[in-house]
Amino acid sequence: DWTVLQALRAEFSATLEPGSRNPSANDFLLQAVARVLGEFPAMNSTFWGDPDSPDARLIQASGAHIGLVVAVENGLLVPVIHDVERLGLAEIARLREDCVERALQGRLKREELDGATISISNLGARGPDRFTAIINPPQSAILAVGRQRNCVVARNENVEVRPLSELTLTVDHRVADGRLASEFLARLVELLEGRDWRLQ
Repeated sequence: DWTVLQALRAEFSATLEPGSRNPSANDFLLQAVARVLGEFPAMNSTFWGDPDSPDARLIQASGAHIGLVVAVENGLLVPVIHDVERLGLAEIARLREDCVERALQGRLKREELDGATISISNLGARGPDRFTAIINPPQSAILAVGRQRNCVVARNENVEVRPLSELTLTVDHRVADGRLASEFLARLVELLEGRDWRLQ
């Protein structure tokens, strides 16, 4: 439910310094995913090696390194924003806009495509209500964000129209089972529907 977040975007835009970018929905998603990775460190890992080998292992990331799927002319690129847990929304917005622009221009460096444990795929207003995204190896998960749409919902015994999206989390079950993934997703929704955000 994007109701609170939409109101917060308007509030934040009034407090930003001149020239700063107003955070987009993707920026809130990036910050929320980074926070939940900190709370569920097992999700912030990648699987390496042959599954049948005794050398196969999970490697935990040292920070929240999150990919953002970008549609380019002949396919997709997934630039990675590193150490998102250290950033406020204003800095996330600046970095996200820069990497998306350079992805569209084909000017990303190799290291800007590596290191993520999870990606976000948000197809925006023209996307479907719900979709299942495919994990980008060696990452362990990907969050698919359906388009926002006005839906009739029951709230406190009243009928209201609210902007909703369906979120779908695909996980590598060598890293996380269904219970951990569902707890991760539930906590993510809780943050996205709340008011606890770091602007700077």
